[in-house]
Amino acid sequence: MQIRMVGASDLGRQRKTNQDSLFYDEVQGFAVVADGIGGRKGGETASGLVVSGLKSAFMESDKIKHDEIRPFLTAAIDRINRNIIEKGNADESLSGMGTTMDCLMFVGDKLHVAHIGDSRTYLYYDKHLWQLTLDHNVQNFVERGWLPQTSIQAGAKKTALTRAMGLSDHLDVDLYRIKLKKGQLFLTCSDGLTGMVDDLTIAATLNRHFPERFDKLTDLLITKANKNGGRDNITVLLSYVEKE
Repeated sequence: MQIRMVGASDLGRQRKTNQDSLFYDEVQGFAVVADGIGGRKGGETASGLVVSGLKSAFMESDKIKHDEIRPFLTAAIDRINRNIIEKGNADESLSGMGTTMDCLMFVGDKLHVAHIGDSRTYLYYDKHLWQLTLDHNVQNFVERGWLPQTSIQAGAKKTALTRAMGLSDHLDVDLYRIKLKKGQLFLTCSDGLTGMVDDLTIAATLNRHFPERFDKLTDLLITKANKNGGRDNITVLLSYVEKE
């Protein structure tokens, strides 16, 4: 499979710093999007640790076979999670820091996605858009019966994260495996995009400009988020299965 990637991260219109982190390597078929948790100390540091940690683990490993990907990802993510917690405990200015994480690995004819938090990965194919990942937040967990309503603190936001890196020694990561087809487009983004641009508008933008303006799509989506208020940092990564 031949994968093309394009990505960008933007401050947005209302934040003073960018707590999102992004890395992608088109040749290797590897990418990470992380969004430091707002309202906590050290979000930028936490997201940076995730991206640099996963990048180093991947680049330093030998060729990874399909059956080795799950243990590779879980071990690397667990190690980075402990590192985030240890650094937060050692430095008061970073205490309690946390981050979301979506990691993509294209291996052979499969895409492997590791996900935690409320950054998202979508699949766009044949003019349709599907959200592949589940947002790890209070609303989704209560609706699915995974979290009793009685355990929710008064005043807690429905969008408050129930899972993120750095919040707990025990980390549950969602792992997905998707069969690749020519023409698929995977959109991975922080909630700075999805909080400002709804799925219908994202799909309409892709319908209008993909694949002819693939290289411009990240800028187009970020511009829409900023025009709608740009309340958060905005990170967009697009991965296009161009050839089999």
